Amino acid sequence: MRTKEIIAATVVSLLLLTGVQAFAFGEIRYTDRPLNLRDGRSPKAKWIGNLYPGQEVRIDHLQDGWVAIYEPSATNGSEAAAIGFSNVKYLKKKRTRYEPRELGELVYTYRALNVRVQPDVKSRKVTTLKAGTHVRIDFPDGEWARVFSQDATIRSHLNGIGYSSVAYFKPATAKSLAKTAKAQKTQTATVADTIPVVTELDEVTDGQVTVSDNASNNSTTAPLSAPKPKFVTATSLINIHDDRTTGSPLAKTLKPGDTVQVGLTQHGWYAVFAQNELVLVEDRAIGYALQSIVDKGTRTASDQSRELALSVGPASTASTKPTSKASPAPRPEAVAASTPKSSGSGQTTMTIDRSGFTKTKKPDPTPDKTAHGYKYRVLEKSETRQLGESWITLKVFLSTSKKPTRDSIKDFATTLWKENRRVTKNVAVLIYLPGMDVEDLAYGVIKFDDKELLELWVREATLLGTRFL
Repeated sequence: MRTKEIIAATVVSLLLLTGVQAFAFGEIRYTDRPLNLRDGRSPKAKWIGNLYPGQEVRIDHLQDGWVAIYEPSATNGSEAAAIGFSNVKYLKKKRTRYEPRELGELVYTYRALNVRVQPDVKSRKVTTLKAGTHVRIDFPDGEWARVFSQDATIRSHLNGIGYSSVAYFKPATAKSLAKTAKAQKTQTATVADTIPVVTELDEVTDGQVTVSDNASNNSTTAPLSAPKPKFVTATSLINIHDDRTTGSPLAKTLKPGDTVQVGLTQHGWYAVFAQNELVLVEDRAIGYALQSIVDKGTRTASDQSRELALSVGPASTASTKPTSKASPAPRPEAVAASTPKSSGSGQTTMTIDRSGFTKTKKPDPTPDKTAHGYKYRVLEKSETRQLGESWITLKVFLSTSKKPTRDSIKDFATTLWKENRRVTKNVAVLIYLPGMDVEDLAYGVIKFDDKELLELWVREATLLGTRFL
């Protein structure tokens, strides 16, 4: 009996050791700036993605000053499994700068969904996602997007699974995440005899994933609600930014004695609210400040300060929020001319009544230049810094009676890029078509660095109410 116990303990130890070794290839490093990922060991290799400042990655296979990049949790250390290559001199052993950005958007499928090699229904199928599966999507390509696993953190084409139509995804919610947690718990209970049986999953009905109150309460996922904001008084100067990055513009600087509310912590940043703000949501925030700086440069506000803030009433958004974050003016709604009908595939079709757009439609800009057969006008040219990188942004109106193809947009934008290209500067071309609101989202977004095209994608939904949709 004693011999059997020793053998069992030895086997367990070996299994644990093997598991540790599976994770032990390469080393963990952190980027010290925004960093491009390439598909080879050269700055001339194809761009396939990017890393944010301070992003944690696993590296291996150092050669000619370049290393292979992997997810921090990766277990396959072969070079063939790498999801990109970067110059090792920009990857540090200790984090010196941290401006995190989540990979794409967390969504779930409301039906079984094919993932394909290319954004085309005729392309080879890679796998099929089950209804209710959570994934991340990024690199939009028309009505398609690159699909990533839910736990993926690195934005690289090589890190993706394949492409799927965005029409079959819905934004992840607390309920959908709880549903997944309950499914995992059910599967675990089936395998382990010692775990008590739990109730069966609710059905997916009408495209909605629902869960019972019990599932929400017993979910093992991290809490989705942020801690309650707190009142603090500044004891030193504290910068408040427009976004959760040090490279974003300053919204305000707190002076010693200023009292504010901070909360909704995310990625090491607080959302900052006016002292007398009662509606503590992102859209009402003054801006964002680094948690470490706030914790060191403030003290807990006095009871009198808090009582005074609450007695004054809610803050005025116009006086405290930057203009860029002000709530947008109401826009006309597109109403259906007939009752929406559901097809067998689960999609809903409707006829758009365009009359709702006529009263507020502004005249299209007058084009004054011509390129590639298109008349166009550069509405605005600006230079900004985003995540430590310099960007030249061209806002362009394209006069056309026919929706341009991707190739024509690419050729047109490339011409503008060549005219405005500068060393160390990135260029973004934002394209608007006739009938669009030029103060809203652009139809086409084409991005370049100082050497080549980085991304090209379009938003079909922005054409709602125009002659094109």
